[in-house]
Amino acid sequence: EMSLALARHPRIDVTAFEARHAVRYTADTIEIVLARNPGVRFVWVMGADSLAGFHRWQRWREIAMSVPIAVFDRPGASMAAMNAPMARTFERFRLDESDAKLLPFLSPPAWTFIHGPRSAQSSTRLRGG
Repeated sequence: EMSLALARHPRIDVTAFEARHAVRYTADTIEIVLARNPGVRFVWVMGADSLAGFHRWQRWREIAMSVPIAVFDRPGASMAAMNAPMARTFERFRLDESDAKLLPFLSPPAWTFIHGPRSAQSSTRLRGG
């Protein structure tokens, strides 16, 4: 309900997809979504705090090779995120944030780090987790 309230845009669809499909890992979710939606351009959106520990995620390299990624700055996470293994491993595929609008049109790996107003609100709390 909180996600629905925040995502009031006709191009955003808030679902319980992961619960409905009994998937545990982001890589599995992305695999299913891409397979079921050929030709649709997706961008994975994550906070800088998640990027800092992204290398601990199941099949993190596969995720980075599957979808472009937009990383949003989070309070206290900028330095750790930019020095994270994912940021270093895929540094040559990083776009300047002024080119972020190109992400949906690029083949992965492609990612950017977006600065701006920071929210301390937890995505886990928004999902009710």
